[in-house]
Amino acid sequence: MKNYRSLSLALSILSPAALVLCGGCSKSTNDKVADAVQDTTTAVKSAAIDVKDDAVATWNSIKDYTFDKRSEFSTSIKGSVQKMDDKVSDLKAKSSTDSPEKTKALQAYDDARAELKVKLTDLGNATEATWADAKAGVSKAWDKVESAYADLTK
Repeated sequence: MKNYRSLSLALSILSPAALVLCGGCSKSTNDKVADAVQDTTTAVKSAAIDVKDDAVATWNSIKDYTFDKRSEFSTSIKGSVQKMDDKVSDLKAKSSTDSPEKTKALQAYDDARAELKVKLTDLGNATEATWADAKAGVSKAWDKVESAYADLTK
């Protein structure tokens, strides 16, 4: 996962530089630059799919945890969220040149993420009697985060 992030970050930094430096290049060089930009886009989308697949696998493995496993549940979900947050941070770093739709998608992710943070706090304060409801709240908020992330990486 770290290799994908490093690769996509490097490509996202180098591709615009290549476009600037090759502004007066021949058509074949411009085609190569366009191919490099396309490769970067593909790498970023692939990394986004990997993050989402990891998150889904984690959720599927922990969704049935009982109150007795609350610590493991919380640790696992927070790890998945951190992976998504890291990826979104990379996207935010270059969002100044993105479309209004991307800005709206980033805001939707931030809103969903804030709701999940509240639900994770509720989960941390849950008792055995309130565990199921707190976990259901996290599940619903997690679904919103996944949806917002998917919209963001389209």
